[in-house]
Amino acid sequence: MFYSPGKLEEPERAARQSVELQSDYLFGLWSLGVALSSLGRHEEAIQTLERAAKLSRSPMFVGLLGLAYARAGRTDDATRLLHELEDCGSRGEYVPAFASLTILIGLGDVTMIRQALAAAMAEQTPPLSLRANGGGLLLDEHRTDPEIDRMLRELHGY
Repeated sequence: MFYSPGKLEEPERAARQSVELQSDYLFGLWSLGVALSSLGRHEEAIQTLERAAKLSRSPMFVGLLGLAYARAGRTDDATRLLHELEDCGSRGEYVPAFASLTILIGLGDVTMIRQALAAAMAEQTPPLSLRANGGGLLLDEHRTDPEIDRMLRELHGY
């Protein structure tokens, strides 16, 4: 499910319907959480993404929950999840760079966004992963930073 500014109501309805049909459907929870967060309905997004993260502690879901926390102003919770991802990585678990990047986009830390974006480039993260993980639209807001803009252009015309 892809989102573009101003076209979020229909994806939100479709995602909600999928969760109504199967309450623990991770793809549906992911889609619904991203849509709700993008619509500014942060508390609903957090509830949805907390459910997803409870079902799967995958770095992708932890990152999305961190983004929702950050967008809702719960920076301590977002930072806690960022540290959780760092701890998992230090124990040898694979944590894709886009998971941390998602949280950092929500926190708005440009220096750390640059570092995480560079790590995503080094991992050859497909641009689709950046867009589909919820932070993609928000990442565009940081294009005013010349370094971030350059890196995004290098990511296959992102």
